[in-house]
Amino acid sequence: MATTDRKFTATEESTSKHPHDWGRAMAVTICRLTDMARQAGDPVHHEALIGEDLHLFVEETEEGVAITMSWTPREQGALPPAGTTGAAEPGAADDAGAGHSAAGQGFDPTGGSTAGLGQ
Repeated sequence: MATTDRKFTATEESTSKHPHDWGRAMAVTICRLTDMARQAGDPVHHEALIGEDLHLFVEETEEGVAITMSWTPREQGALPPAGTTGAAEPGAADDAGAGHSAAGQGFDPTGGSTAGLGQ
């Protein structure tokens, strides 16, 4: 990323007041943050947000909530190189293909829910 003095903010509405329904609105705002950074001249991809601090603000609306996320990019050198998991242990092996997400974590289709798929 080219600069650290930029702050990007995006808002999307959810028609539900229940936090487990806010995923789409959060995903849209996250994508908009990197879109804004690219439009500002920073050659970033969505994976650039991994390990970054995002600020979340939830505001009640008449029908649901408005999800606002803000991001101030760090310096380019502060990000781990692409393809690494950011493991704290030096020399930790990257198992190619072991993880299914950009962060090297296995994909959990339940999102951590104990209710099971589709619940």
